[in-house]
Amino acid sequence: MSKYISIFFLTIFVSIIFFYIISFVFMDAGDATEAAVYIIGTIIILLLSFLISQVYYLIDLIKKKR
Repeated sequence: MSKYISIFFLTIFVSIIFFYIISFVFMDAGDATEAAVYIIGTIIILLLSFLISQVYYLIDLIKKKR
């Protein structure tokens, strides 16, 4: 189980790094709308990271049953 937890946190870490690198490239003056978009984007990244780690778990579970 620790393997999947590490995959989850690694995916979160890499996704957040990419998110901030891309956001610095497109950074403008900034306002409340921009901050809301960043927050929503970060939440989506976290949820998709969890989904990716669950897919890895399901793939390994299917492999073990064969």
